Order: sequence, then C-alpha cells, then structure tokens
Amino acid sequence: MIMDIWKELQDEGIDKALLDEIRQFRAEHPATPEAAARIPVPRFLYYGKEIWESAAAALLCGEHLLLAGPKATGKNVLAENLAAVFGRPNWDVSMYVNVDAASLIGADTLKDGKVVFREGPICQCARMGGFGVLDEVNMAKNEALAVLHATLDFRRVIDVPGYERIELDPATRFIGTMNYGYAGTRELNEALVSRFVVLDMPV
Repeated sequence: MIMDIWKELQDEGIDKALLDEIRQFRAEHPATPEAAARIPVPRFLYYGKEIWESAAAALLCGEHLLLAGPKATGKNVLAENLAAVFGRPNWDVSMYVNVDAASLIGADTLKDGKVVFREGPICQCARMGGFGVLDEVNMAKNEALAVLHATLDFRRVIDVPGYERIELDPATRFIGTMNYGYAGTRELNEALVSRFVVLDMPV
C-alpha cells in the first residue's frame, strides 16, 4: 500500500503554513516528464517534527542540507521524504573513498564516432532541478569534494573543462549525509561545511 505522505505529515503535526509553501514550490517548479520517473515514492515516514520542519524550511530558503549523526537515525529516509514532498527527482550519490571528480561531474565518451560529454549524477541533478543526496559525504577525498564548491555556494554553477558552464536549475538542492566516527570517514573542511545548513540528527 502506498503511503499518503501529505496525510502522514499532517498527522505528525507538521506546520500547515510550511506544507502550503512546499505546495507552492511544487507549483512553481513542476518536474519535467524526463525527471518525473525519479521522484521517489517513500514507504516510510521520518518521524521527528522539529528536524523535518527545519530541513524543509532550509530547502525553501534555497539552502543545501548536511544531515549529521550515527547510523540508523533516519538521514536517508528524511532525504527521500523531502524529495517526494517537494516533487523533485532524486539522485543518490555514494561518496565512497575512491570517488573522483569525473564520476561526480561526468567525463568524455565516444558516441557515433565523436567525443561527447557524458553527464555524471551531479550535472544531471543540476540540470533537471533535482535533489542530490550525497551519501556519506565525509568518506570522499577532499580533492573530489572541491569540485562541488562552486555548485554549493552562491554561484550555483558547475564548470566543466572544455564545455559550457552548467547553471543549477532554481529547484536544485543537495543533501549531504554524514556519519560520525566510522572507519574511513574524515573531517570535512570548513569551506565545504559552510555551504550547508547542518542538522544534527537525534539518536
């Protein structure tokens, strides 16, 4: 049975004015047919009124989110809920230790005997107004994360060497998730963290 997320949020006591603003956002930023298949249909609701409202309010203000906390605190469930309610196509990007700029942004490839640019998930998300979930962002090397700086700050662009700049669709948001103290994780540099609204997930 498919969950009625709007009813669930109302039952959870989420602020009605906030939900009305989200509906207005959806009306102003309808997903294209190309992107619609990526809008998630959640099976679970994130229960936590204060965190849910803080996250939604930040996204409405054009901010990106960093959800920080131990495993099993609902970071990915919340990210999926937000993408569903905002009506945004969703990209889950695993930020493992070997991820590099090309796997995030894209790279040259051959098509019909010609060299063309194959978009990576960050470019696709940016172009189609998606919500990009950067999963376990503190496992990636800082060199890979550096390519996101101009994407996440006020410039909202992606510079692809040899190609035109890609400007983020106004509806595009990125949601990082971060586990504390696990093997393979590292401290994020302050320049990157400053580009997010950080929410500490309660245990």
